[in-house]
Amino acid sequence: MPSPALRPAIPARRASQDPAPADTLTDQAARWADHVLAVSVSNDGPRPAVAGGLPPAYVARKALSAVAFSLRHGLRDLAVPTKLVGVKAHQHAVETLTLYDELPVHQRPRLAVTLAADGALAVSAVRSDGSLRTVGRLQPKHVAWATPLLGDESHGGLAVHLHAVTGLDRRARGLPVTLGVNVRLSGVGGASDPPSRPALRAVAEPAVPYCATGGGQPGPDPQALAVRLWRDAGGVARMTCPHAVRHSPSGPEWGYGGSGPADCARSVLLALAGEAVAEAHYQAFKAEVVARLPEEGAVIARTHVAAWLAGRTGAPVHRPAGRAA
Repeated sequence: MPSPALRPAIPARRASQDPAPADTLTDQAARWADHVLAVSVSNDGPRPAVAGGLPPAYVARKALSAVAFSLRHGLRDLAVPTKLVGVKAHQHAVETLTLYDELPVHQRPRLAVTLAADGALAVSAVRSDGSLRTVGRLQPKHVAWATPLLGDESHGGLAVHLHAVTGLDRRARGLPVTLGVNVRLSGVGGASDPPSRPALRAVAEPAVPYCATGGGQPGPDPQALAVRLWRDAGGVARMTCPHAVRHSPSGPEWGYGGSGPADCARSVLLALAGEAVAEAHYQAFKAEVVARLPEEGAVIARTHVAAWLAGRTGAPVHRPAGRAA
């Protein structure tokens, strides 16, 4: 079981113990399909898929898939599953979302959606200071039907929630991988008759607990729960908190004593415990914790750092069973 420190207190908007009946989901799916087909037809006839048009057969299959998905996960409202595109350029941000991968599906965080200048719908995680960190984009085929539904969720607006980060099993086997992001699109049940909505805006709750303060500068973050250390496909050491450079301009490291591990130790303590603690203890933290980490990386939680500071006893690192951290 994962450490409680890796389970952020996120309000569950979809209670799995009280799922919607199948007929309710089927009705919502029919209304969603009507909406999608309506935006797929222009005055000049059916629109091509690249412009937002979707074939009726595809829409029918997707509606049935959404009902099955919602039933399987015990959701109270229809959710349309899909994957994001453009995630390769945002792997550092995607990596932070893996901290949620063992939470129940209905407790995984809501992501922000913003309308880009080119009409694309960018999807972002929300830092604890309210700033956004892009993780990818909705697939172009979903933009035409999704855009009119954006707005105030209290009036039935579209919501995008994290479903899963993909590729972790492949990485656990030591294979090169680009992590992917699967999401669920909810708030689509009343799609056939959407009310008037306010201007498109970013939805900024609940926040993803990043290990950074405003402006991306290293520093203590009262909402940071953990720091994940991992290696990318090229074997380069990465962290989900900023690298506070002092000893190793080339980057952080772990698994031995040296300049890279010293910077790693200091950066982790800055993120989880603050500057005073980091300056006083990072060399000891390097020797007792960072130097002993496995090569593939680990997750260091705030509670583990607190326990280490209090007595320097016990294992201060949690590694999820069955896969690389």
